[in-house]
Amino acid sequence: MAWSLALLFLFKATVCMAAIAFPISSTEPRGLIGAAGGVAVLGALIVWLFARRIPILGFELLAGCGTLVTSCVVANANTHGGMMIAALSYPWIAIYAAHFFSRRVVIVQGLLISVGFGSALLIGGLPHVGIYWAIVTVTIWSICIVLGHLSESLRRQADTDPLTGLLNRNGFLAAAVREHAIAQRSGNRLTLAVLDLDGFKQINDLRGHVVGDRVLADLGHAWRERLRTGDILARHGGDEFVLLLPATSPESAAAVLERLRVEDLPVSWSIGVAEWLSGESLDECVGRADAHLYSVKNALRLRDVPPVRV
Repeated sequence: MAWSLALLFLFKATVCMAAIAFPISSTEPRGLIGAAGGVAVLGALIVWLFARRIPILGFELLAGCGTLVTSCVVANANTHGGMMIAALSYPWIAIYAAHFFSRRVVIVQGLLISVGFGSALLIGGLPHVGIYWAIVTVTIWSICIVLGHLSESLRRQADTDPLTGLLNRNGFLAAAVREHAIAQRSGNRLTLAVLDLDGFKQINDLRGHVVGDRVLADLGHAWRERLRTGDILARHGGDEFVLLLPATSPESAAAVLERLRVEDLPVSWSIGVAEWLSGESLDECVGRADAHLYSVKNALRLRDVPPVRV
């Protein structure tokens, strides 16, 4: 996301430099176009230097600023050179937004381009305003709708477990890193739980994998309905699930985990819990939760007590 935006800004700067070096007419406002190119270079440097510190909202705002700068050039240039910059810049801004941003942000970006470009044409007083606006607007919205839908579908497939409909390992990683960053800024506690099904292999061996898959799907659906808004549940692999509880201490997590009881499914599970500490990686936290999980399993095995559901 960061490198693509930096390259997009550099591309816009290159277009501005080309408009200065090879002007379409003698009336091209080279100072204005050069200033726009300088702003684009500055934007690329900011993204390159602070890529790891910029949140998603920051990238959305930077892309929006790129749109506004382009509209300002069109409004004030009042030349075909400004139109060339818009024709080359707007589609790539739309492609970037459709590829990386959510559908809501893509729609906002499309509206920003349509309204901004239309206003710029009216202010600039160029001829054939309606034709220019219609061509660019149809192109931009085609990109936003088609590419945005495709990108969102691909992201959903890449982040979702097809059997349970829960997040998969990749989807959980992205969501967990985001929640950890929020917890570090807010000071809220963050608890992670690993849930491992007990004796699930016997279900597959005795009743078949079709039944086993149905149990996993039903369990994922039942758990999702019992969790709070904001809790993040994922299938971590096989018969292991992982649950992230924002603004929750390990002590408070017990009440949430108690709600996961599903009486009508032929499966039980063991749970390992760990608090995700500041400065700790996700793998380190999962490792501590796994250690707790296996200590629980070993204790039950030594006491020869059937595993409980929670």
